Amino acid sequence: MNVIVAKDEDEGTNAELYNALSRGEDMKVFEICRGLTNGPFHTLTIHNDTIFHMASFNKRNNLVVALLRSLHESQFEKLTWINSSGNTILHETTTNNGTVEAAREMLCRAPSLLMMTNKLGETPLFHAARHGKTKIFKFLSDEVEKAVQKGADLEMFLLRNDKSTILHVAILSQNFDLAVFITRRYPRLVAVKDGDGLTGLQLLACNPSAFDNGVGHSFLKRQIYKCKDAF
Repeated sequence: MNVIVAKDEDEGTNAELYNALSRGEDMKVFEICRGLTNGPFHTLTIHNDTIFHMASFNKRNNLVVALLRSLHESQFEKLTWINSSGNTILHETTTNNGTVEAAREMLCRAPSLLMMTNKLGETPLFHAARHGKTKIFKFLSDEVEKAVQKGADLEMFLLRNDKSTILHVAILSQNFDLAVFITRRYPRLVAVKDGDGLTGLQLLACNPSAFDNGVGHSFLKRQIYKCKDAF
């Protein structure tokens, strides 16, 4: 994330907040938030990232949890705020594996975050797959399963606007452990083609660098054996 601090009447405060977040000074950030009109919903960057967005992105799990727990119930609807990329604070937690607890707290207060999509059509689950973050992906996958049991459309979680699936992007990020998990939980995705008419395995075959360390080859071989066993 390329961050440019918003320049307005709060420029000094924003710079102080950004520096404190970068240095991991959670208590200082928390105290500054207490003095702001919008608290942790204060916009910190020109990309409309709030303090929640930036704290989540910077892996400040304890800070995010503390800020969430300080909110009044009347403020929960503000948790669905999106930045200029259309990302919610839940999207931002999926760029790392260190904010699962924060993600859980967010969903307790604003369950609709699970189904919100950014400008690419990515739900937080999809965003986690694109960033190759297995721990947060598995947590969100379990949450998606609960939502589907209540009537949510599974398809919206697995595909984005360009027809790529979570399997395509996991393979592109070369996180093959995550790709294996995806093929086991969502086996039908193995045969789904993206906007270029390629399945995930075909996409893998078109990327020679994925085979440099042998992991990509192992994944491909495993999928071939699964296909053979099906006949």
